Amino acid sequence: MPSEHVLGLEDCASDCLALVGGKATSLGNMLRQGLQVPPGFAVSVAAYREHVAHNNLVSDLERLVADCTTYEAQLRASEQIRELFEASTPAPAVEDEVRRAYEALCDDPTMPVAVRSSATAEDMADASFAGQQETYLWIMGADEVLRHVLRCWSSLFTPQAIAYRAHLKTPVTDLAMGVVVQRMVPAEAAGVMLTIDPITGDRSTIIIEAAYGLGAAVVNGEVEPDRFCIDKNGMSVRARTTGVKTVAYRFDPAVQGTNLTEVPAELQGKPCVTDEEMIGLAQLGKRMEETMGRTQDIEWAMGPDRQIYLLQARPETVWSRIASATS
Repeated sequence: MPSEHVLGLEDCASDCLALVGGKATSLGNMLRQGLQVPPGFAVSVAAYREHVAHNNLVSDLERLVADCTTYEAQLRASEQIRELFEASTPAPAVEDEVRRAYEALCDDPTMPVAVRSSATAEDMADASFAGQQETYLWIMGADEVLRHVLRCWSSLFTPQAIAYRAHLKTPVTDLAMGVVVQRMVPAEAAGVMLTIDPITGDRSTIIIEAAYGLGAAVVNGEVEPDRFCIDKNGMSVRARTTGVKTVAYRFDPAVQGTNLTEVPAELQGKPCVTDEEMIGLAQLGKRMEETMGRTQDIEWAMGPDRQIYLLQARPETVWSRIASATS
């Protein structure tokens, strides 16, 4: 690495956006700032294009998305496209490079990774693609990594994405996706951080939400998280609310993946993180905002050693658009 199809995350600079997508370039920027980011690699859009060409998928994709003007039609097309990708065969060069990159990242085949979509239009201030593609957690073994790379590629064609691109009149041949493969953090706690108050637009405030286990329970709204309001300038806690966190996503050996488990009753109403830990996280968020020159929307996790890891960051879009419209 780096190669045509695979780049180490540390090699994903800002000028690689068109090659590996927003998520990968954001992680690469964080790594070069010396921030704690789980190691990994990116599968490039060149790999996606080679896979599509190797399996002669363009005509089928164009046929399936044509005239999808209702949600039912978009859902049906999305399901057929997912089946199309999952039945396809990785291009030999792509398969070889992904296998070698995975083996270099994980010398133990039972070491889990996250496989995350990184669309070229995603994570940009003038686009709304965040959340339209997929992330798969606790994936083990090169075969499963390859299978989930294909699943990420097929998620270019979720019903929402099909509708969004129909509105933009984006042709199938313009589409491509990078994929990020990263070592999993066995999170004791995780959540999201915004370097702006999402309700009021107050730029002097950092808002952090946290829950036990992986961050999916926070992102999906399945728990009432702990919530911290932190003064960005003084780095002090302005306010905090302790949520009742009844469930958590954790690794389940029985299914070799993540499962939604019940949090012990005695822990549900207790904070899953300390004020000091959240101030430390807020300092990282402020540093990201200053480096990137705009407010940030960040996902984070805390390992068993209480080390904070940044999992992804993208520009906050709602208040940035309001500011642009009024300036």
